[in-house]
Amino acid sequence: MTYTGADLIAEGLAEYGVEHVFAIVSIHNMPILDAINRLGRTRIIDVRHEQAGTHAADGYARATGKMGVMIASTGPGTTNTVTGLYEARYASSPVLVITGQAETAFYGKGLSYVHEAENQLPMLATVTRRVESPRHIGQLADAFARVVADMHTGRRAPGALEIPIDLQYAESAKASFPPLAEYRPAPAPDELERAVRKIDEASRRVIIAGGGVIAADAGDALTALAEKLDAPVITTVDGRGAIPEDHPLCIGNYYGSAGIYQAIAEADLTLAIGTKFAVGVDGNGARFTPPGELVQVDVDPNMVGRTHHAHLGIIADAGAALEAFLGALAETSGNDAQFNQGVLEARDGVQSAMRARLGPDYARLMDIMREKLPRDGLWCRDSTIAAYNFGNQLFPIHAPRTSINPSSGAIGPGLPFALGAVIGTGKPGILINGDGGFMFHATELATAAQYQVPLVVCVFNDGGYGVLRWLQDTRFGRINETDLGKMDFAKMAGSMGVPGERVQDVAAFEAAIERGLGGTGPYLVDVDMECFEPMEISIMPKKKPVEA
Repeated sequence: MTYTGADLIAEGLAEYGVEHVFAIVSIHNMPILDAINRLGRTRIIDVRHEQAGTHAADGYARATGKMGVMIASTGPGTTNTVTGLYEARYASSPVLVITGQAETAFYGKGLSYVHEAENQLPMLATVTRRVESPRHIGQLADAFARVVADMHTGRRAPGALEIPIDLQYAESAKASFPPLAEYRPAPAPDELERAVRKIDEASRRVIIAGGGVIAADAGDALTALAEKLDAPVITTVDGRGAIPEDHPLCIGNYYGSAGIYQAIAEADLTLAIGTKFAVGVDGNGARFTPPGELVQVDVDPNMVGRTHHAHLGIIADAGAALEAFLGALAETSGNDAQFNQGVLEARDGVQSAMRARLGPDYARLMDIMREKLPRDGLWCRDSTIAAYNFGNQLFPIHAPRTSINPSSGAIGPGLPFALGAVIGTGKPGILINGDGGFMFHATELATAAQYQVPLVVCVFNDGGYGVLRWLQDTRFGRINETDLGKMDFAKMAGSMGVPGERVQDVAAFEAAIERGLGGTGPYLVDVDMECFEPMEISIMPKKKPVEA
């Protein structure tokens, strides 16, 4: 049988260790999907929308540490991937979109070839770091390898490969794919010496760990350094799990908390590792200047000193830097005990205050999910009121790559994120979603049913965009355009082959979570928020008066 460009792509994916790809079949990618199935080394997951598939590839990448792949059609299929690539770029996630294109004889001629998209490359370039489009079959292997290599060099990033349909069918020579080079730059010797001296001389140190620690698989080294220095560790939301959140030195994702910031104000050294200091909503992150001298370590030179002045910037892989610090700090004294006590007490106070704002019902719902989910189970969130009130901070994370959320603050990626993460790892997962965001990709329940993905989907149903309601009420004293009506998501799920139920009290919720996690496939829990004691940051829609 003739070996084609499509076969080359199938073999390349397998050689780079891709075990699953997400896809929607089209006349502009059929040869690739056929080749993947014939080779039999990569499994195709058929999603219902290209945006969801790209988000699923992102969740897959974050949970596994491997490259996530979405295979789409040219034109409308590829435009649908852009939002997913935007989120992946924001989160420094290695997601590859492979798409077709009009055959080379018609490409760029403006002849309305079906799905022709002459500006597809510049469009993809706005949300990726590298895009390639070979024009001859002899260029295909090198183009593929260049994109994949770039995605894994330095701070990880998404990439895209556009393959004209005639090249997918074209006869090709077999190719060998260069292995991914290990990119773990260590600190320069003089920078390491200066950093060690600053760390050794300080007595009130604080460590801030970001997603770069997770990407470098450096959680153990981070924990060892924290213990050696007896230094509290604050994580970013994307750095959660880098150190177990039940470790006595872990403060958690509270850098933006005024209480924590006040407690660390007297620090004489901040060691920031793998964080870009995202400024967040209204630029709040920029207002919290790291206390003391800032030693910032990042693999991307563009990030060092960008948000805050770094007294010492080190361009290095987070893992290589942590290992170098551990090796060079032979003898050093621990942190000032009084300083640590103040920081740890502030952590406990902030957590207690946040828990109190949840009210008794939602605090118990959170505890139930943590009790039932395995320690290394996947905790996935959409941008929703439950995530902002407890999912992103209070819910304890015990292992790296188990906490997945929209880094960009996007609404909607939650369900496909969770599907990709669970498919990639085989671990059970719980997703918390709002009803508004859930509707963006609710059709992916059909994907969950088709592949029997062991995921419990908790839809916190308040009939609208709860976060925006609260913001509107706070800023304008009124709400508008945020009420969506009450959907019966359990019935919706059942229509797509996913069992589910609506719950209206804590006991029913606990029983539903047990049923969901005890099964072998997906399960949906529709949480009727009108029946629970409200969270402090929660505004339910006003009930319409009953007409006489």
